[in-house]
Amino acid sequence: MPRRPATTSRGSLDPTPPAATWPPRRGPLRRYLEARGVLGRHAALHSHTRLVAADGTPLAGTHLAGPADAPGAVLLLHGFAANRRKPAYARLADDLSQVCGVLALDLRGHGGSGGKCTWGDLEVEDVRAGLRWLRAYGYRRVALLGLSMGGTAAIHATTVPDAGIDVLATISAPAWFHRPPPTQPLQRLHAVWHSPLRRAALRAGLGVTLASPHLWRDPPHPADMARKVTVPWLVVHGEDDAYFPIVEAEALAAAAAGPVTVWREPIGFGHAEDGLAPPFVAALSAALTAGLRGERFPAAR
Repeated sequence: MPRRPATTSRGSLDPTPPAATWPPRRGPLRRYLEARGVLGRHAALHSHTRLVAADGTPLAGTHLAGPADAPGAVLLLHGFAANRRKPAYARLADDLSQVCGVLALDLRGHGGSGGKCTWGDLEVEDVRAGLRWLRAYGYRRVALLGLSMGGTAAIHATTVPDAGIDVLATISAPAWFHRPPPTQPLQRLHAVWHSPLRRAALRAGLGVTLASPHLWRDPPHPADMARKVTVPWLVVHGEDDAYFPIVEAEALAAAAAGPVTVWREPIGFGHAEDGLAPPFVAALSAALTAGLRGERFPAAR
C-alpha cells in the first residue's frame, strides 16, 4: 500500500466546495493570473515534491495520495502554457484524488520546473521521472493522463519498452506536428516559436521558457508513435477543438496497436482544460479508475 506523504497542506477545511457555474467567467486578467499559477490552489490534501529528469532538468510536482483503497495513481501532464497550479488542473487533480493517487507535474519550461519547453519531445524525460517517483512511492499501477502537449509526451513515453505504464488517456492530443500549421491558434504559436523577441516576451509574461526552433529534434509524429502503444488507451477530443480538428483523434485511434476507446465530445468542449467541466471530470475519473482496475473504459459517457 502506498505510504502517506510526510508533509501535507490543505487548500480548504471544507471538503465540499461550493458549486460553481461552468464555464467560469474568465477575462484577460484572470486568464493571465491562471497561467502564472497565481489563482490556482488545491482543496484536497496534497504535498509538493521535487524531481529530476534523467537529463538533469529539475521538475516540480504535487502529490495527492488518494484513498487507502486506490487502485493506482494517475500521472497528470498539462498542456502548453499551463502548469499544475492552474485552476482547471488543480481541480482536476483534486477530483481524481477522490478515487486514486495523483502526481501532477510541471513539464519543463513551465511553472516551477526548469529547462525549456520542446512541445512534448524532451518532455518524455519528465514523464519518465514522474513514473519513477510513483513506482518508488509504492504505486503498482499507473495511468498517464496528458492534455494537448502533455498528451504528446504521454504517447511518446508509452512507446518506451518496459515503461511501467498500465493505462493511457489523452485529451486534445495532436496526431501530427504540422509545418506549416493549419489552424489560426497554431499559426500564432508558430510565430512566437520562431521569434526570439516573442519567446522572451512569453517567458516574461507567462513564465514559459520555450526552446528555439533550431533545437527541434524532428521526433516521430504522435500518429507514428501510436503504432507502438499497446496499453488500453482512452482518446478524448472535442468536436470544436480550434487547435487540432477531430480527425487527429481519429488518426491516433486508427494507428494504435492496442485497445482504444474514443470519446468525441460535443461542441462546447473546446481544447484541453477548457473542456474540464464537472460532469466530464466525473466521467473521466470513473473511466481511469476502471482502467487502473484492469477493466474496460466505458464506450461513452
